[in-house]
Amino acid sequence: MLIEMGSTASRTHQKATARFSSADRGYEPSSERARLIEALSELHDLLQEYSPAWYTEEHHRKAEAALHPRKRH
Repeated sequence: MLIEMGSTASRTHQKATARFSSADRGYEPSSERARLIEALSELHDLLQEYSPAWYTEEHHRKAEAALHPRKRH
């Protein structure tokens, strides 16, 4: 469970948002992209294995689409 507390969480969120907004513009070194894909893949595998009650089919489809953008789901 993610819990945000105080101004530190807000600053962390702002930094993450700024980092990802540059990725949205197409600026993303291949090593950073590979690292993000690996992290998403690991999170996806954990969610598939443990199947928390809140993890819906919609979440699953979004993760699959992000990991395999050319494959139709």
